[in-house]
Amino acid sequence: MTAFHFVKKQIVYERQFFKFPAALLYADKYRTLSDKAKIAYMALQDRLQFSVLNNWVDADDNVYFIYTIKDLESILNCGHSTVVKVKHELEEAGLLAQKQLGLNQPNHLYLAELEIDTSENYNHDPVEAALHSISESGVPESGTPKNAVDKGLPLPGIPKSGNNLELTSRDLTRDLKETANADFSNTESSTPEKGKEQNPPRKPSFSPEHDDALERMLLDNFADSIDPAVSGDILSRSSLQLIGKWSHTVKEARERVGIILNAKRDAELEYDTYLLTEDMQDEINKALLRVVMRWKDQLDGRKERSIRNVDNYLYGAMKQLFENESVRQLNLQAKDEADRDALSDLQNRFADVQTGRQARMEARETNRILRCQREHKQVNA
Repeated sequence: MTAFHFVKKQIVYERQFFKFPAALLYADKYRTLSDKAKIAYMALQDRLQFSVLNNWVDADDNVYFIYTIKDLESILNCGHSTVVKVKHELEEAGLLAQKQLGLNQPNHLYLAELEIDTSENYNHDPVEAALHSISESGVPESGTPKNAVDKGLPLPGIPKSGNNLELTSRDLTRDLKETANADFSNTESSTPEKGKEQNPPRKPSFSPEHDDALERMLLDNFADSIDPAVSGDILSRSSLQLIGKWSHTVKEARERVGIILNAKRDAELEYDTYLLTEDMQDEINKALLRVVMRWKDQLDGRKERSIRNVDNYLYGAMKQLFENESVRQLNLQAKDEADRDALSDLQNRFADVQTGRQARMEARETNRILRCQREHKQVNA
């Protein structure tokens, strides 16, 4: 009699997988979703089994589930604003619906089935298919022949006229990466001649130690190196210096400048105001310093409440600062009690726990459209 091989607990855990639908990767409707949105969809799909066990089914026999933003923050390992963005992505793609039940009651979430288009090919990598098409016919799917350059024909994505010819930062980064990875050790011939020694491999221009020193030098001079057009002349020199000292890389420092600009833009769109920050420099400097000190206190173990995402914390602190200034200006501009009541009502809608996020998003979009209309009228005036 053969030995009986029991299934162990570890094996059960090892065999638990999420199924990644091919449509999320290849379908035109879903391929532009962010990676976090796709992961969230799979996690929510798995949650439906728990819903069935709890009999979370509405009167129309539709399965719903309860998944708080905190739960998604933990699953996706990200902050509140990122989860809100992910849920909005899924809603825009028609994959998620929310039903609000009332005060202090969690929303019921509904997940939609993926829409499958049988005319699309989900079984092959589209890049591989395009390469195969080129190798077979010499003409890619776009219809541009291999010798288009020789004949002076326009290449795909590049206009023939030079007036509108622009390289995006993404294209430039890609080209730089490709250049860095290319092998130019022997440009004369792909096969070395007999008796002729190949060029030795080139050593990198910078050692890791040199790179670290250069990064630190750029951060120490971040206030002088950043383009004023990037910082929007919102941040003072002392604020930029503090961001440079606080950050580990130049990229991280620039991203934090962008976070502050986004906080200002969102506050302006929500309240339909234009903030002149020349008189706010001291307040901005103090708010930034409080964020850095709060982060430093956590590193030193001097605070009980932890900051899960320091960039989200920075956005929240700056957003509150710009929001307070917007409210102050609107109160000064209020002509009568009706204007002040309207402002108070707007603040209450934004502060609502259940609908506040949605109200803010709707206000931003509405005011963005109004701004475009006003600018259009000014141009045509």
